[in-house]
Amino acid sequence: MSPQSFEARIYAAFDRLSPGERRLAHVLLENQQDIPALTAGELAAKAQVSKSTATRLIRALGYASFPQAKRAVRDEPFWGSPRSQLGDGPSPAEVVSPSRMLETDLANIRLTLEALPEHLLDRIAERIASADRLWLLGLRSGYGLAHHASHYFSNLRDDVFVIESHGNAYAQQAASIRSGDLLFTLAFRRRPQFLPALLDHVRGVGAHTVLVTDLSAAASAKAADDVLRCRCQSPSPFNSFAAAVTIVNYLAWKVSELKGKDAGERFRKVDELVPFLDRVATPISRRS
Repeated sequence: MSPQSFEARIYAAFDRLSPGERRLAHVLLENQQDIPALTAGELAAKAQVSKSTATRLIRALGYASFPQAKRAVRDEPFWGSPRSQLGDGPSPAEVVSPSRMLETDLANIRLTLEALPEHLLDRIAERIASADRLWLLGLRSGYGLAHHASHYFSNLRDDVFVIESHGNAYAQQAASIRSGDLLFTLAFRRRPQFLPALLDHVRGVGAHTVLVTDLSAAASAKAADDVLRCRCQSPSPFNSFAAAVTIVNYLAWKVSELKGKDAGERFRKVDELVPFLDRVATPISRRS
């Protein structure tokens, strides 16, 4: 069964595309929500490719013309939903297996890191290491990833805070962010509409903003200082966050290197408290 959604068609054809077609494919993914209002020429100009390249790409995706592709995007009822990956029935459009999952996750990680300059990742790590305070915000599917990041970063430095919704009352916590802080946000498609305004506010008070997101982010990406876009393609109804986890892992490893002795001292303090506060099992622990 062929992929049903516009985005799934791009991912399915990606490895067969020419370099110019790939550039345009990235532009299409980043501008999905605006495609019905744009012309093929405008999108081609954004990717710095010819209109003939745009025509070839649209046909490679299985559409007869760009207007047909625009109608398909406009009429997709489940954009960003797990339902967009389903075929005509209640099961995924592709066969799911451990090997297929591994293949997809490795491709997501590889293509994500190939598109992110190492100096950008290292600069962000330096900002995380040197920020006065680090705030972590995970929205919807990014919620668990924010807590994953908190587990690492709070082992490396003081003043790490996870912003919780508390009944969607974000204003009280956002009001505490000040100049010199850093807000590290993880938010993927179907992002809450308030996100661009929040990022604008945080930048306005002099704090730095980093957004980890997928390829479709538009307004929120424009509002952030640094944007790390992840490939999230999956043969199942659910997005894959393997690339996002890899980015968090790398940043944590780099921050540990940058903090050096300070990170080691932080580890020592944590380890002193673990035995009688966390009561973790160890080879020499005794059962009560």
